[in-house]
Amino acid sequence: MKKTILTLAAASAFTMNAQAEQYWADNSVSVLYSDQYEFNEDEATTTMTLEHVSGHSWGDLFYFVDRHNGGDYKETYGEFSPNIKLTSIDDSLVSSVKLAYTYEFGTFQTGDFNPGNPSFHSAFDNHLLGLGADLKVPGMDFTSVYLYRAFNDSSDSDDNQITLVYGYSNGNLIIDGFLDYSFGNENDSVEDEMNFTPQITYNVGPALGLKNKLKVGVEYSYWTNQFGIDGQDQNAVSLLVKAHL
Repeated sequence: MKKTILTLAAASAFTMNAQAEQYWADNSVSVLYSDQYEFNEDEATTTMTLEHVSGHSWGDLFYFVDRHNGGDYKETYGEFSPNIKLTSIDDSLVSSVKLAYTYEFGTFQTGDFNPGNPSFHSAFDNHLLGLGADLKVPGMDFTSVYLYRAFNDSSDSDDNQITLVYGYSNGNLIIDGFLDYSFGNENDSVEDEMNFTPQITYNVGPALGLKNKLKVGVEYSYWTNQFGIDGQDQNAVSLLVKAHL
């Protein structure tokens, strides 16, 4: 099944490249700091994020790469999400429907690489395939919802995922983020999990005479049953600086 998904993704990429017209794009780099991450046992962790989002004649593209670094814990995690527009709808709550695909990838390690203190290292590649819809919600800059079937790297742990992404702004105040809900895992020992992560920022670029946005604020992460582990819940606030390029 995963080979089929990769074949479809490659075919779609070829088609998009042949007919592509880019309407807009935004690139940014963020730095976050927190000592409240559950996965790193509340040790101070710095995260750098490179992010891209763009709109095209064929649909839209979003991807990012995170690099976490805190004590003995190091992780690289990314997502690559091209969405192919299937249809547009006028005068409706649903403005468009699209074929949605996300490639999740990551590597992480804990401990020291010294031979006398072996570390734990792991890597994964997940593929999510489904449908998405852009919504016209009054007062919101954007709102989209997705339903995926997730083909996870572990062959016995495929599941389903609902994703909501949203954005709101009022002048230089910006609130945006996502909510992921994963459920129905084939492995009975993996619990349903929910990850709600908004960012609340203020664009200080105009005050500093900058042409591009420079946002400062916080990111809040509320993650129940983190990584499908029963009772491992995260409540983490991170300081955030985000520069748009």
